[in-house]
Amino acid sequence: MRVALAAVLLLTACGGATPASTDASSSTSTTGASTGAPIDCAGGPDELFIKRIAPLLATDRPKTCNTCHLSGVDMEMFVQDTPCQTMACLESKGLVDLSAPEASVVLGWISRADPASPLIDPSVIDEEYQAFLAWIEATAQCGLCWSGDSPCGEPSGEECEEDDAAPAWVDPGDCSPLTRESLFRHKVYAWRDRCFPCHFDSSEIEAPKWIATGSCELGSLMTMRNVLERGLVDYDDPEQSLLLLKPLAESAGGVMHGGHDKFANKTDETYVDFLAWISREVECSP
Repeated sequence: MRVALAAVLLLTACGGATPASTDASSSTSTTGASTGAPIDCAGGPDELFIKRIAPLLATDRPKTCNTCHLSGVDMEMFVQDTPCQTMACLESKGLVDLSAPEASVVLGWISRADPASPLIDPSVIDEEYQAFLAWIEATAQCGLCWSGDSPCGEPSGEECEEDDAAPAWVDPGDCSPLTRESLFRHKVYAWRDRCFPCHFDSSEIEAPKWIATGSCELGSLMTMRNVLERGLVDYDDPEQSLLLLKPLAESAGGVMHGGHDKFANKTDETYVDFLAWISREVECSP
């Protein structure tokens, strides 16, 4: 049961589990190379989780993901009944890359943390980064130790119902990760019902499932990742992005879309908002 794992997390946190070293002579920069530590596959990945990841998740220490992402995004939401299932959940969500551990999304989230934030300093970022990297590398070497159809468990039932009541968001106009993610949340994800139900990950209809459900924060972040990974943004010609052309009526310049027209023309408010986010993303991308 997940309660049992939570108890293990609390026990290891309170019992002084060995943390990653923060000594200046042994600490490795978050942009450094692989940990290269030898792994005992008989219990290595689980042991790494209990000793190095559990204390990060089970205590009230500051967590890096909350310093540069939408509020409410926390690694604790991915914790499952066992360390094996937790890693399988992260892998299924695309947050870890077992073929290239250092390219894992979760490591990118951690390394982007702001060391100037209250209670967050480089040692906190480094400890969290190195712990997750070691765990991902161990799993990459030994393989996933959990198998099943739903590694993240049954849907929590949590839904994003805050759009209508959400306060107006003020766009600072910069290219920070938080601004780009917030812009997607308010300019794209807020319009997701225009694509309901076909493209929702909770739908059984045969169609690309690029819209993630769940809490507003996590659903928006995962949907943005899906949009970018599926190539729905055209960086050379933003107005030719499939995110715009698929729902746009063919008579207005769109392309064939099995789900019928969603935008009658380019003056549709949703089209305008989608294009605003795409344009910023293109502008801010190297």
